[in-house]
Amino acid sequence: MSHPDTPDTADGVGAPSPERARHLLASTDPALARITEDLIDILIARGVIQFTDFPAEAQAKLLQRRQTRAALSRRLQLLDDGDSGLI
Repeated sequence: MSHPDTPDTADGVGAPSPERARHLLASTDPALARITEDLIDILIARGVIQFTDFPAEAQAKLLQRRQTRAALSRRLQLLDDGDSGLI
């Protein structure tokens, strides 16, 4: 019998089935990516690492994600600013 706090298992011993394990990993990828980006930003801000320490491809991906998040944030802010409360 499965406990709500533990993943489904194929053998009942605690190891998730391969399909369930793939699903669990895939479902946490976006959150983990954001945590990693935030950690990188913190380490850069504290001078532990420099942006240029990363390979060029990683720098490009980080910059692209930052720019995309900034653009999305501006769009969402515009939607909030334009709300006069009138319907």
